[in-house]
Amino acid sequence: MKKSIVTVVLFILGFSVFSQAPFPNTEQIAAFKKSKTLVVLEKDAFSMFNPLIKKAVKQEWNSTPFEFISYDEFLKKKKDPAYSFLILTSTAFEQDKAGVYYDYLNLILGDPVNNLSKMPEFCSFPLEYSASEEASYQYALPVILKFMQNHVKSILAHPNVSLKNLRYYNKNLAELPRKVLWVAAGDLAPEVNTEKKIKALYDHPVRVVTREALDKALQDPPEDMAFLFKIGPEDTGKKGRIYKPILGVDGMLYYFNYHLLSAKKPDGMLKSDFKKLGRY
Repeated sequence: MKKSIVTVVLFILGFSVFSQAPFPNTEQIAAFKKSKTLVVLEKDAFSMFNPLIKKAVKQEWNSTPFEFISYDEFLKKKKDPAYSFLILTSTAFEQDKAGVYYDYLNLILGDPVNNLSKMPEFCSFPLEYSASEEASYQYALPVILKFMQNHVKSILAHPNVSLKNLRYYNKNLAELPRKVLWVAAGDLAPEVNTEKKIKALYDHPVRVVTREALDKALQDPPEDMAFLFKIGPEDTGKKGRIYKPILGVDGMLYYFNYHLLSAKKPDGMLKSDFKKLGRY
């Protein structure tokens, strides 16, 4: 999938997946509630992102009125706080020595600043490696939009609490055993690639299935379904971060973590991750 919208090089220290973009202040939070959300489409007429985001937004977005716009329109309107924006960015991190770029879906508010990374950011969620040829997030995108809206509701309800780090939602791990956790076998490290191996660490309902079966289930998911949305290099040949969010189909985020790809830490959910899940 060709990426043509915008590249943001973010200089990040530590674990935080958020940029230097400022967390919205009370005034900006109030402005968001009154805003119209403009969904920024890619310039590439053959972009896979465009039809996917159109379908998912029409299906799931209910927080604000919305409209689909071009990137050129975004440049004209980005300074106006009457608008919020859903925009795809290609993001690099200073500490990733491999120089990998990742696609993030960002929810930001219009603001009269010159740098996109300085615009008030309500949410930022990783989707895939930018060099990926396929939109591997296709069936997860509606759930991600649900999460982003739930996240904004939390910000609106607690305007004095900074919710910039997605690890905040790891507090929901105690609720995960009430769900059936679906994981694609190809998204697991060899040491935890069967239900038997997983249950030795996480003795709660879990289904290890094919990627095709997981994608099919997400098209009409059961209410008790939670799933691993692993983001790795796939077909890119790159080495970088392996993101491992676990989401409920209602948009609840139960777990967020990442590791850097290495010989000891392969592309997939690790034994150490399931140990953390198994504490509850």
